[in-house]
Amino acid sequence: MTSGFEVPQPPRRQRPWKTILITLGIVLVLCCGGAIFGGYRLFKSVENATEPARTAAETFVTNLENGDVDAAYGLLCKPTQAKFTLDAFKDGVSKQPKIQSHTFGGVNVMNYNGKVSATVALVLTADTGFTERHVFPLVKEDDQWRVCGQPY
Repeated sequence: MTSGFEVPQPPRRQRPWKTILITLGIVLVLCCGGAIFGGYRLFKSVENATEPARTAAETFVTNLENGDVDAAYGLLCKPTQAKFTLDAFKDGVSKQPKIQSHTFGGVNVMNYNGKVSATVALVLTADTGFTERHVFPLVKEDDQWRVCGQPY
């Protein structure tokens, strides 16, 4: 016999853990995505700051490897060019063992009171077979990185 009344069903059991886990999962995905994006941006900003200094030092050494002393001299900063004439620089380079190859060893860019400088370490292999880690000081002149100090 049906009376027109339905038997009420017991209230559906709430599952708060399911809601909590879904929310936690979404937060975790967003945090990990943000951390990955932030790490990538940090890496790119460091690379953008150091790559031009590294390139300048490697170009300087590549010019010396290729025997293009004039081009290497053109990459020296003004104070170093004032200290060494082109002929004195050529003479100094000729008295050194010829660089046969080089590998990158590290770069450090500094900004001290608005004066931007860098040091680039390159591992130089001479034609004699001798290998030396040489640190090249660089300064930024007219928005160009220049090798400065005792160049080689």
